[in-house]
Amino acid sequence: MKKISALVCAMIITLFMMAPACFAAATETDAAAVTDPGFELVSSSPADGDTGVAVDNFSVKMYFSKEMVPTSKAIRAANEKQFTLVDEEGTKIPVKVYYSQKEQRRGLMMVAADYSNNNEKNVQIKGAMEYTLTIHDGLKSRDGSTYNQTKEIKVKTLNQQRSMVVYMVLMFAMMGGMVFFTIRSTKKADEKKKEEQSNKGVNPYKEAKKTGKSVDAIVAKNEKQRAKKEAAEAKKKAAEAELEARILEEMRREKNKRVSGPKPISATGSTYKVKVEKPKKEEPKKSNKGTTNPKNQSGKKKNAGKKKKK
Repeated sequence: MKKISALVCAMIITLFMMAPACFAAATETDAAAVTDPGFELVSSSPADGDTGVAVDNFSVKMYFSKEMVPTSKAIRAANEKQFTLVDEEGTKIPVKVYYSQKEQRRGLMMVAADYSNNNEKNVQIKGAMEYTLTIHDGLKSRDGSTYNQTKEIKVKTLNQQRSMVVYMVLMFAMMGGMVFFTIRSTKKADEKKKEEQSNKGVNPYKEAKKTGKSVDAIVAKNEKQRAKKEAAEAKKKAAEAELEARILEEMRREKNKRVSGPKPISATGSTYKVKVEKPKKEEPKKSNKGTTNPKNQSGKKKNAGKKKKK
């Protein structure tokens, strides 16, 4: 009996010693099952190889094939370490990871340069430089799947000096255009003013003193120009009056159009017929009063009748 009890105890102890190894094997199997080959980067903005990326608020949006909003703070903290950003000189830029609840189903994540750390305040995004964002294979999705590959996204920032030069050229071109149009409009205004003054008339004495011509010649010239101008104005007004009269005549003719005579309704193609009833002849009304001149009675009989009544 004692031997049997000792054997049972030995078996129980052996089972307890083998249990951790069994659980460890199961855990390793589960971790391998979590790795999903369908977990991949769908697209990014800016995309790999893009140039002219803005220096201010430098960030990269990434869309994965799975939902990325973490279910725990531990996964969130672990994912922060799965991204590295370096420039072409090898300088590491601190980053911060953001998630989107609205675009959770599209698997949106955003990695942005982080300057909140005072120790890294001298590190900044520079223009006309290539930056490489690396996604490491330890990144986890919302359902616990692991990103089983390493991906690099290389972008080049905008050359701010060149952009500033282009901006300055455009600004000077715009200012030159404004000055040109201002001078042009001023010149036109001066010409118009001179023309108005010339239309008012010329002082023959001042003109004679200025040109050395006689006053009579200047007056004759002015009269000739004035007559020519008045003739042109009169001709223009006559043409306008003739055109206006012609238009009014056409309007009057259109208004006073008449037909040559009445036409039946069938002339327009209508088949509608109107029935006209003839008026009935009225019979003379019979008087209900007695006649004073009965038929077939002579004058004597009438008088005899009158006497009898008396």
